[in-house]
Amino acid sequence: MVVATPDCITLTDQRGHTRLVCELPRRMRPDEISRLHHQILLHFQTDLQAHVGHEPLHLPWPEVVRRLEERIGVLNGKD
Repeated sequence: MVVATPDCITLTDQRGHTRLVCELPRRMRPDEISRLHHQILLHFQTDLQAHVGHEPLHLPWPEVVRRLEERIGVLNGKD
């Protein structure tokens, strides 16, 4: 399940427990947030499965961008 607020995207498990919080930049358009939902769900599955702590994994916006770029091949000259 994904919950979007103006400042973050929160991923929860089946029981509604928060597992991942991804910060967003201020004043992001709703259509941009919608596209990010899909990208985060698709590319952050390993982070969710690997995270075993009781506290949710919290990623600041620069880290969200870095991980997405890394996973979709923008970094390392793979565009």
